This record gives sequence, C-alpha cells and structure tokens, in this order.
Amino acid sequence: MSKTFQLSRGQRAAWVAGLFVLLLVSTAVVFGLTNDSLREGQGSPLAKEYTTVSDGEGDGSEATFPATFGEEGKASTLVLYDKTDNTSSNGELYAVATGNLVTHFGTAEIKPVAEYADNAMNAYDAVVYIGTDSAATLPPAFLDDVLTSDTPVMWVGENLNAMTSDRTAQFRSEFGWDPGQTRTVSSDLVHSVRYNDKDVARYTDSVAILESPVVESGSSVQVLASAQCRKDDAPVSCVPDNADGAQDVPWAVRSENLTFVSEIPLDYIDENDVYLIYSDLFYGLLAPDTAAVKQAAVRLEDVGPESDPADLRAMADYLQEAGVPFQVAVMPIHIAKTPEGDDWYGLSLLDRPEVVDALKYMQDRGGTLIQHGTTHQFGTLDNPYSGRSGEDYEFYRYGCSATARQPFEFGDCSNTSYIRQIGRVSEDSVEQHTARIEKGRQVMVDAGLGEPEIFETPHYAASPNAYAAMTDVYDARYEQSDYFAGILSGEPSEAGRAYSQHFPYTVHDIYGSKVYPENLGNITESEQNNHATRDPEFLISRAEAHLAVRESTASFFFHPYLDINYLKDTVEGIQGLGYQFVPVTELK
Repeated sequence: MSKTFQLSRGQRAAWVAGLFVLLLVSTAVVFGLTNDSLREGQGSPLAKEYTTVSDGEGDGSEATFPATFGEEGKASTLVLYDKTDNTSSNGELYAVATGNLVTHFGTAEIKPVAEYADNAMNAYDAVVYIGTDSAATLPPAFLDDVLTSDTPVMWVGENLNAMTSDRTAQFRSEFGWDPGQTRTVSSDLVHSVRYNDKDVARYTDSVAILESPVVESGSSVQVLASAQCRKDDAPVSCVPDNADGAQDVPWAVRSENLTFVSEIPLDYIDENDVYLIYSDLFYGLLAPDTAAVKQAAVRLEDVGPESDPADLRAMADYLQEAGVPFQVAVMPIHIAKTPEGDDWYGLSLLDRPEVVDALKYMQDRGGTLIQHGTTHQFGTLDNPYSGRSGEDYEFYRYGCSATARQPFEFGDCSNTSYIRQIGRVSEDSVEQHTARIEKGRQVMVDAGLGEPEIFETPHYAASPNAYAAMTDVYDARYEQSDYFAGILSGEPSEAGRAYSQHFPYTVHDIYGSKVYPENLGNITESEQNNHATRDPEFLISRAEAHLAVRESTASFFFHPYLDINYLKDTVEGIQGLGYQFVPVTELK
C-alpha cells in the first residue's frame, strides 16, 4: 500500500497563498462584473410586477352604487335635489355629500325632486331638499307635503319662493314667516356665521349673494345661526339702504318641523367652516337628544419597508406614555427608481424584518395597523411626482398644472403647481384593483402583523371602481374621499367632475363603506402645491373649529420622520381643547 501523499511545509504555504490570490482575483472579477450602484430589490419580481402595466387610460365599465345606503336600523332620510341641464352635476354631488352626512344617523335615499310622489315623506324620519336651480319647477305634491306633513324637513338654498302665491298664507300660518320676503346681502360682507355662541368662519366666494329670510321680532321662529356683516373688520349694515341697519341677518332658521338654510354650504369646505354648522344641524332633525362628546384620533402616515425603525419606536413610546391610542398607515410594498433613475427596485415588508419588528413593537404599545394602499404609486408614471411609493397616487391619475383652472397646463411639478385630476389609471377594473389591494393585505399577514381591518386610500383619491374594490375587501376606510358626478345617474365619471369630502363624524358612504373621519390634515414644514405650511397651531385651530359639531372629532395624521416635538405639541394642544384620544374605531 502506497504512502499517503503529503505536502511539505513550504508547499503548504505556497498553496495557501495561491488560494488567497485566487480569492482576491475572483472577488475582483465578480465586483467588476457587478454594478456597484445596484440597489437591493432592483429587477426583483416585485419591481417587475408593479412597473409593468398596460398603457393608456382605463375605459372599461364602471361600478354602480345604490341610491339608498347607510346604516340600517336607525333613522332614514330622503335627500332630494334639482336634476336639470344646467346644475345636475352640482345638484347630484351636493346630494351625495348630504347623503353621506346623514348616514351618521342611519340611511339615506337620494332622488331628483321631480320624482317626488304624494305623501312620500311620510315614509322617512326626515327630508332634505337642496335647491340649486332657481328655474326648477318643484312638484306640487312636494310643496303641499312640506306644508302639511309632520316629517322634519330641511330646505337648503333656492326655490322657497315656490311657496308664494296660493301657498303663502298657509306657509305664514304654519311657520310664522313669509317665504317671499328676504334681505339680499352681498356675500363679501359675511366672513363669519354666529352659531351656538361661536363665530364660525365663512368663505365669501362660495356665492355672490345671500337671500336671508325676514323674521319679525317676537315671532316663534328660532334663528339657529346668523350671518355677521363686516367690512374692514368693523360691523356694517347688512343691507345699506335698509332702515333698521341690522348688522346680522338670519342664516338658518327653524319653525315647527321646517329648517331653512339660506345657502348651500358645501363649496370650499376646507376653508368654509359653515359646512360644520350644516353637519351639526342634522342632529336637530334626526337625533336631538345626542350627548356632546369631544374625541380625537391620530394616524402615523406612510410607514413602509424603507421607514426608519428607530423613528417608529420613538413615536410609539411617546404615544403610549401619553396614553394616546394611535393608528399606523402601512404601505406593504415599496417601489421606486434607482438612484441613477434608469431602473426600478421593489421591496416588501418581508424584505425588512427590522421594520416588521418595529411595527410589532408599535402594536404592543397601542398601535392599530391599517393598510395604506399596496404600493402608494402606479406603474412607472410620475403620478404626479416621481413614481416613488409614498409620493404618488395609486388609484387615479394626477398631474401638475401651471394653471388652477381649465385649460390646464400640465408639466413638471413645483411648489407653485396645482395638482389636478387627469383620469383613470390604465388598470381600472374592479377585479384589478381588488387583486392589487389583496396582494398588499397578504404581505402584512405573511409578515406576521395580523389581518388589517381598515383601509386608507393613498392621497385620498381613487376612481369609482377602486372604491368598489376597497369595499369588496374592507368594511371600513379611515380618510377623506372623492365622489364623482354621474354616480347616481350612471354617467361615466370624468376627471375634474368630483367632490372631495372630509367628515366631522363617522359615516357610511355611498360606496358602501364605513368611513372614519380624518379632518384636520397634517404637519408640513414647507409650502406644497400652493398650500401654506401647516404647523401644530394650525391643526389645533382646525380642531377648535370642529367644536361647532355636537359630536366633535379632531382627527389628524403625522409622518414619523418629522420632529417628534411637532407631534407632542399637536397632541397636547388638542387635549387642551378638551378632546380625548381614542382608537379610531371608537369615533362617533
């Protein structure tokens, strides 16, 4: 048997040196063949899946939604509107907005006033008529029932003069004032409306004039809110040629079962706080015994695979110590361009166990995770900014315009740009949106975070089909929302013909979902798209404005990468107004 082969000491040293050289050469070769700027997730299946989409605009069928919706088993409200050639879009959108609000109290049914039938209001707990067209002809059956029925009626805006002529005497007898007598007040004089001992801000450009009812001194008519006339910060006569020189006039009145609101307070609702008065007036119609409460909620926004775990843990620690339950808006998948801008990368929470651990840490400290889209962007579009998750829209196409109104001049985005709707994304069927939403939800489940029960629409914007998909997957959303003209008539939705609505309380909207309110906005450190910076004082002032509503809600969101002191100042300021922070699911 031959002797086992052995290397000498010198040979072994040479062999080891040779292996070391070979390793260095191999490393150099591999490094040279590899792009040293390669980003993790570059060319990954996720990157390919979410950047490979069809071209063009979605042009398939759109979801339809029933005209009766809300929470069964509570009060029912009939919402009537003018459906005429000139104002049908506004009338329909105002009716949807009103219908959404009254679902706080039960169900809404919306229909054109022209379809009103004899004694129809007797089947409801209340009726709201929204008059948008002064040329509209109201059905005699509706006018007669307003005069004779015991059902509470809210009449908003135009056409009360239809009660003149042969119905005037009966109206005076029933309600104590003359529907044909009004004071015409220039809208630019009315910067605030007095309501429940609070001066509520009014946006003067919403209408050109106010037609205020004339209420005689000593009558049984209750003035619920009064328009305050001011010029150069000094009180002035509302009607210059009027002998009484009144410096305030009725804005909303109630007599017997009729409530009259002199204008439709649904335009510019971000600046027009009389929307909050309108929202509160429904308590008088539908739930007069409701107890007043002050509730608040906070959401940590845009948390995804590239979030800083240390930031997340710091936010959770502070909120737990402050006794503040909170929500976390989670983006399950992150898509973005590589630093060179010539390729895309994609990561999910499953690629970031340290972020998942931080999210579990937040759950342990009172945080509720909600799904915030799936990628918070769409395809490779600048939609409108960069295609990066967290920056762009996911469920509708948007662009940056140099002009605020049509014709829009779309181009590169800047702080002076106006963000405007362009149209539906190319993959806009309900089935496509449902699959996308479920993919993101499953990532959260697979990461061990549990199954989220609430959805938040990225940038609060989506098509009707996307909203239908959200309702298919989730029972509740936590947000502000867009509603499109044509949603009742069945006409195709169009970019720009939509209404964005925030809510002062929880509702069950026309899309079939419970909607928890976010109504204060967020902290920003710089001007964005013609919107001024928003500091804690601004959000606190918005919370104070919402005290006009009986069940007051102050709900805001905050980005965890910002200075935590902003969050502390906002929370403490809102608590100083008497609000108590609760889980979003407990908001009234």
